[in-house]
Amino acid sequence: MVGKACEGDWEYRTDRAPVPVKITVKKFIGDDWMIACMVPKGNMMHCMVRETEGTLKQIKYNTTDKELPVEIMEVEGLMTDFFEGGITDIKREGESLRITSGGKEMVFTLDKDKSM
Repeated sequence: MVGKACEGDWEYRTDRAPVPVKITVKKFIGDDWMIACMVPKGNMMHCMVRETEGTLKQIKYNTTDKELPVEIMEVEGLMTDFFEGGITDIKREGESLRITSGGKEMVFTLDKDKSM
């Protein structure tokens, strides 16, 4: 389950895009958590989730709407579909962060650019 160890900057690298997807997880107010996601040169996606009785429920999802470079369209579409599914779980597993949304899982790694 989401906890203090999940906070920080994470990334998802794929051969579908020339740049890694970047996410930030931050404890917000009370039992609320913010997850911000961006493919560099792409749109900013922003989710708010609330922890209630040991489970997460996505309470808000927003995204900007700017025109995308062709080279990141596929991975941005993947991330949009993923976050629109509704985040239900976030777990830290060592140097990885596993996020469940819409019944699918994605694994992010510590953002090496930010940890140096």
